[in-house]
Amino acid sequence: MKELASRITKQIKPYFDGLLRLDETTNKVYLCDDELGDRASCCTTAAIAAFYALDHLLHGGDGNEIARHLAEDVRNRQLPSGGYTQPYYVKQGEEPPIDIAEVGAAADTLYHVHKATGSSHAKASLIHSAEYLLTQVSRHNPGVVMKRPGEDFDVLNGDMYAAHTFGRAYELSGDPVYLEKVRDVFAHLTERFGKNTPGWWPYIERLDGSVQMGNSVLYQATIVGLARTAVPLLPASMRDEWTAVSREAVETMVNAMASPPSEETEAPWWTRDWSLGWELYMALWRVSEVPEIREKGRRRFFEAAEDLKERGMEMFKPKVRHEEPDRTPVTTTFRKAAGFAGTIACMVLEDWPYGETADGKGA
Repeated sequence: MKELASRITKQIKPYFDGLLRLDETTNKVYLCDDELGDRASCCTTAAIAAFYALDHLLHGGDGNEIARHLAEDVRNRQLPSGGYTQPYYVKQGEEPPIDIAEVGAAADTLYHVHKATGSSHAKASLIHSAEYLLTQVSRHNPGVVMKRPGEDFDVLNGDMYAAHTFGRAYELSGDPVYLEKVRDVFAHLTERFGKNTPGWWPYIERLDGSVQMGNSVLYQATIVGLARTAVPLLPASMRDEWTAVSREAVETMVNAMASPPSEETEAPWWTRDWSLGWELYMALWRVSEVPEIREKGRRRFFEAAEDLKERGMEMFKPKVRHEEPDRTPVTTTFRKAAGFAGTIACMVLEDWPYGETADGKGA
């Protein structure tokens, strides 16, 4: 994996280097999302911070300094509540929403930036975001964490974003409140698996358990993929239950992928492009116990390295487009590239012996 990551970081680092900007007020580096026409979101900024931390470990250079600057930018732009705003698909003149996906997707990258660089800003931002999520726990069910403030339905992959964040916050703080919430969410998701359709979690359930929006391969992959880091925090009986659920969930995803995305297998229209769904291939590679399925996930990342060599950053251009000029883009090339870079970084850094560089010597 380190060899693959070394190839990939060399190929895409010039692109991210070209999007770094210097804030003349603070003299600190930040990232620009050129298609969004603004600073990159906190989530994607955290992803690229982890990418630069990984690049430093693999190749040396100033990656750690850049990673610390980007983590500080995330911390400075974090809302007083601890949440992060989501700048995508926002109507002109409206405030961007606070979304659990921004929190959950940043948790792993902030965790690894702290572990790799010692950034106090990365640690503080991660723990503050977990504090925010505690305020969003449903009063009806301790395992449900609201996707956005004021909503009254259950976005199931959002629950796992929360559990993943609580788990990382527990690792850094030792606060047992976070450990309790990890277990609440896993108990809830274990209980809800297959309740409406065998082998599936729907994307959204109403609080009475009925389906509001149907199945999603990509969001199911998010659940099983992000669960991996928190599973060791569960009691043995819960781990065993989750292993069985996860195995069936992965098999369902693979079977669904035999045909193109459809309303039955990818209900949200904006996710109907599995080729750029890196969380999907990460889940197949890192979670499945079946060699053929693991190879399916592994192969996609090696294919991506070859695609990069042939097509460059064009490979990240989203195929899903929206035709609403009064809204910010639902996704961008930068956002897809950042998701890929952050995924690669976390996959490698998860197994990294911190304190060593790629050659096994002290950092």
